[in-house]
Amino acid sequence: MGHGVLPVSRHRAAIFLAAISLVAGCSAPTAGVALRPGESHVTCADTASDAGRLQRAIDASPARAVIEISGTCLLNHGIVLLAGRTYTGDGRTATVLRQNAPMPYVMASAGYVRNGSTTGAPITIEQLTVSCTGQGRTNGIVVLNWQVDVQQADVTNCGGSGIIDTGQTADGRSITNTSVNSRFSDNFITGSGVNGFEVIDNGNAVTDGYLTDNQIASSGKAAVAMDNAAGWNISGNHLYDDAGNGIMAGRMFGTTISGNFIEDFGSRQASGTWYGIAGSVQDGDGSTVFGNSVFNDLGEHGGARHVYIAILKANSGTGRASVTGNVIGGAARTDVGLSFDAGAHRLVIASSGNVITGVGTVTQHFGAVRISSGN
Repeated sequence: MGHGVLPVSRHRAAIFLAAISLVAGCSAPTAGVALRPGESHVTCADTASDAGRLQRAIDASPARAVIEISGTCLLNHGIVLLAGRTYTGDGRTATVLRQNAPMPYVMASAGYVRNGSTTGAPITIEQLTVSCTGQGRTNGIVVLNWQVDVQQADVTNCGGSGIIDTGQTADGRSITNTSVNSRFSDNFITGSGVNGFEVIDNGNAVTDGYLTDNQIASSGKAAVAMDNAAGWNISGNHLYDDAGNGIMAGRMFGTTISGNFIEDFGSRQASGTWYGIAGSVQDGDGSTVFGNSVFNDLGEHGGARHVYIAILKANSGTGRASVTGNVIGGAARTDVGLSFDAGAHRLVIASSGNVITGVGTVTQHFGAVRISSGN
């Protein structure tokens, strides 16, 4: 973020900047540049003292502060993010938080780390890179806050999941309220050992968010794995070369999955069943799956089975979904284009305008499923 020029004498400027440096617990910015009220600037030097310097600046910051981070931060422990603050780098590849020791996370919300009972205040993370070593189960960014904004961040080679929006604390307890209205946009998540983007929610807390315009590649499991997709808008993402499912959206309720480009889900798997887009649906407000492009351009191997778009079950009552206007390109006779399963309940599907090629089975359904072209 930019700074305004301070129109004072060199002597007065030096005193002012030195005072800010002492208060913030971090290095002073360039001479002649002033920090706005509530703003801290941390310049990392790619040394072992970076983690402590950055954490002290965060811990000393007031609510609603902006913490600006410059350079490469060599981290020998994870950074705990206080709620109600903005964490911003100089650019998505200019500021790098680099893992340099085993740790459960690189950046995580204080409410998560300290096992709070409720969600944290809003938080923003932007314009930086989280770079992991690829070892262990280190997660990149873990947030337990409502109205989160994570944008223009690169998260690379984390042994765990790249970005996690969670309703559970580090000790596994669920929060007692909701954690809603978060947005994850224009991020690049690559090389995660587990899932690229993940929602952890054993209750019904992490709902009504946005996962839009991200690139998620080369995940060890799913590109997107959501325990709870209720109210979420999952749109405009490019998911490719992921070893597991493309999008797995649990408990869909008023959910939108649209305009995603999914390539090579279940990539190079020789067995098992893999899904391009799949999820379960709740009784009540229906969900839409439309305008997605789902392919396997790298081909398929061995005895693996690929299902391109699926409703796996209705969780209760009568589930409702519209699956329209998608383009599917299969790669084997064992492939299934569309699959609808009511489970033990009922499922109403409107399905039309889908272009499906290269599969052995265009549409299959199980149980109490009613399929129509809609009204």
